[in-house]
Amino acid sequence: MTDIEKVQAVAQADQEKYNKLKLALERMKNKQNKILFCIPDIPTPTASIYEIYFQATVMKQLGYNVVGLIQNHDQVIPAWIESNLTDFKHVNMEKNDLNIGPDDVLVIPDIFTNIMEQTKDLPCIRVGLLQSIDYMVNALIPGMDWSSFGVQKILTTNNNLRGLVEEYYGQNKFEIKVYKIGIPDYFKPSDKPQRPIISIVGRNNNDISKIVKLFYAKFPQFSWVTFDVMLTNSKPPLPMRRIDFANRLKTNFAAVWLDRLASFGTFPLECMKSGVIPICLKPDICPEYIVEKDAEGKIRYVVNSGIWTDDLYSIPIIIGDICTKFLDDSIGIEIYNKMTEIAKRYNVENSKIEIINAYASFLNERQGIFEKAITDFEKLLENNKIETLEENKTEE
Repeated sequence: MTDIEKVQAVAQADQEKYNKLKLALERMKNKQNKILFCIPDIPTPTASIYEIYFQATVMKQLGYNVVGLIQNHDQVIPAWIESNLTDFKHVNMEKNDLNIGPDDVLVIPDIFTNIMEQTKDLPCIRVGLLQSIDYMVNALIPGMDWSSFGVQKILTTNNNLRGLVEEYYGQNKFEIKVYKIGIPDYFKPSDKPQRPIISIVGRNNNDISKIVKLFYAKFPQFSWVTFDVMLTNSKPPLPMRRIDFANRLKTNFAAVWLDRLASFGTFPLECMKSGVIPICLKPDICPEYIVEKDAEGKIRYVVNSGIWTDDLYSIPIIIGDICTKFLDDSIGIEIYNKMTEIAKRYNVENSKIEIINAYASFLNERQGIFEKAITDFEKLLENNKIETLEENKTEE
């Protein structure tokens, strides 16, 4: 290849890059680019899966081309999520036939480190969805973090997780956006008297069984109080649709939450919004909505936001105390007012706005990169034209 041919080849390659950038920018401006959400195959109801579908629906309502990436051909869309939140295209990741460009967005939940590895060379905007410090850390080998897989942007549901990322992986290493989750409006207080039933949920079935047995052993006089593990009445019991879960929860007068590993805690908020007193085992990462700072900047727990304890074995006694107050109608209105105040911060409309702003930030940054690259290339072309004209004049 001669020198002239080499120059022409480089110019042609640059022109192709320019054309691709122009096309990608046009696609972004017209919302023709794809926003792809990796969806884990987890059959049991979890707030983390709900949030993925919620975010996808928010972006679809804005007019974006939303795609759900499922793990395998056997994976089914969760029946416990409202159908209006699952109404978008689902594609099997195993088929590997997706064309992903630099204008697309790939959202990878913390549980999917294997997907981070497999897709690290893709040119798209890569967003790590951080909802659990356990998933984030467990899937990594020592000495690595998400930036090892080309993930520079993180979207998370609470400031506690943001703080942990910055503490252990460094300040300004990631662009981190935080948004508040939104508790659906069908979680609301019952318009009928609540029943002497206690909802109880947790990660460990042995802990649930232990609490129930110890309660009845300590308070045999409350044998008429029953516990509801929040499953369907079918045989075998199945997970409920979230709206059915909400309808049952609000009819019970209290609820127990046992989850040391949670990084946020949606269930206590669902209780607060439903007017149901949550009795909770404090997780290792205390939910930010029950923590505030005093005048001296010291952290303290918010009072009247339910009942929170570090001691698993104090919970049966706390339940007995709540049962007594329930019978005496002596539960103060302050606790219900405070629960309502906290729950109001976590509404669907505010959550939508914060999600939209987060994705807009990611997309606008990439769009700005495209626009600068296009402008620089056009300046280069213009300079080349001027130089060519001057050379021609000189030759003449």
